[in-house]
Amino acid sequence: MATITETLPAPTVVESTLNFYSPPKDGSIPYNVVYDVPEGTPTRNYENLAQKVEIIDVRGRESEFTLDKNGFQFERRYHAFKDWSDDERIKKEYYPGVINAIKETTGASKVIIFDNTIRTKDGYRNPVMFVHVDQTPRSAEDRVRLHSPDDADVLLSKRFQIINYWKPLAGPVEEFPLALGDAHDMAEDDIVSVEHRYRDRTGATGGVKYNPNQKYYYLSGMTADEEVFIKCYDSRDGVAKRTPHTAFEDPTSKPDALPRESIEVRTLVFYD
Repeated sequence: MATITETLPAPTVVESTLNFYSPPKDGSIPYNVVYDVPEGTPTRNYENLAQKVEIIDVRGRESEFTLDKNGFQFERRYHAFKDWSDDERIKKEYYPGVINAIKETTGASKVIIFDNTIRTKDGYRNPVMFVHVDQTPRSAEDRVRLHSPDDADVLLSKRFQIINYWKPLAGPVEEFPLALGDAHDMAEDDIVSVEHRYRDRTGATGGVKYNPNQKYYYLSGMTADEEVFIKCYDSRDGVAKRTPHTAFEDPTSKPDALPRESIEVRTLVFYD
């Protein structure tokens, strides 16, 4: 008896230019400055390398991608909160839902939110058009010690992660959607530690060098009820460690597309 095999349609693929890390020409330690400096003072010493990249739309097969396998995971969850102009209300009313969402998705025992970034058409934070990882292994540990100094040694003795929780404030997202690099196809040498210089301390982010073996994905037309968990660090071996990400210009975006509005909440995630 013949077996009928369902043939799934080929995924939609768009081509866009992504900006990758190019090292300082003088061989110095790469850095970027994230506080106000005198006019004319450089805020970083490395360049972008623009590269055409194919980005695969995962719409219809979102469940294939997981935090431990790929470094990112899509979920659908309704949030009633809408007052994105009130930071205190965000912390009091929105943060608890984020913590619950991360616990439900990961099985974590403890979640600490350490900041958020809102990008709106009337705000001052524009989408980041540069492939990057928010943390390095060293800066991830430093984050734990910074935000939970009293029990850092205990927390660091077990598995911990840094996970960003990203969702649109409205949708569908057409302008500057989020591209996510599959951690499975990302070589260690592809990611370079870049000093992230605050006024009172120095952290680090990961600049990403272009490699044709890398694969990038996005979820087209994300709505306000859709979210993506982005792994920035995981202390456990044998799973996806981190996922580079960037906003990109979608060539299929309509000329009159509404500006992207989104919130990204950054969290420390711990396990018993």
